[in-house]
Amino acid sequence: MSAGPYAPPPAVYEPSMLGGGSHVPLVAPHLAPGEWLHGIVDLQLSDLIRRVPRRYRPRRDGLFAVLGVVFDVAGAIVEAIEEAIGGFFRILRRIFRGRGLVGGWESEAGRFAIAVLTGTKGTVEYENRHVLLVFTDRRILLALETRRTLVLLGEIPRGRLARIELRLTGLSSRADAHFADGSRAALEIRQRDAQALDLLGRGMIPPPQQH
Repeated sequence: MSAGPYAPPPAVYEPSMLGGGSHVPLVAPHLAPGEWLHGIVDLQLSDLIRRVPRRYRPRRDGLFAVLGVVFDVAGAIVEAIEEAIGGFFRILRRIFRGRGLVGGWESEAGRFAIAVLTGTKGTVEYENRHVLLVFTDRRILLALETRRTLVLLGEIPRGRLARIELRLTGLSSRADAHFADGSRAALEIRQRDAQALDLLGRGMIPPPQQH
């Protein structure tokens, strides 16, 4: 089903840009002809998920490849210490909050986490957690807003995100993204965006956000 040539565009659920304005003009160049934008949700990958392990990190190009080597050499020991300390506290949090990533790094949830954590080509720490989920009628784009432009980190075919499970409490703003292969990844979502994320995950269009 599509709108006629003179029909108004469908309402889009979206967060406000920093400083005001709409994300829609930034998303438009990344849409295919006839593709409908349903909504945009601003969220974080849960800190229960560790940074991308070295063997799953994509290669960098040019200067960032050199910086990556320098970072690897200089930061390997620091990373090992950070992971040892962070891993201990992560295990404690998992006792009460559950695992952040189920299915491993080669699963659909794992590849989603890698795409987000890898960030843009200008980052070398593989621990980016912020992402905009851009829902269309065909797919889900993973993006970052930088300097009034949208940088794509990857995409998920629409049918591969099975559902969104909200696990909100007075102390937690967690939601779990369940993928078609049975894997899942933990997210952190603002309470006011939770219902929209749930509806978009089910392929439904939520009402536009009130500013």
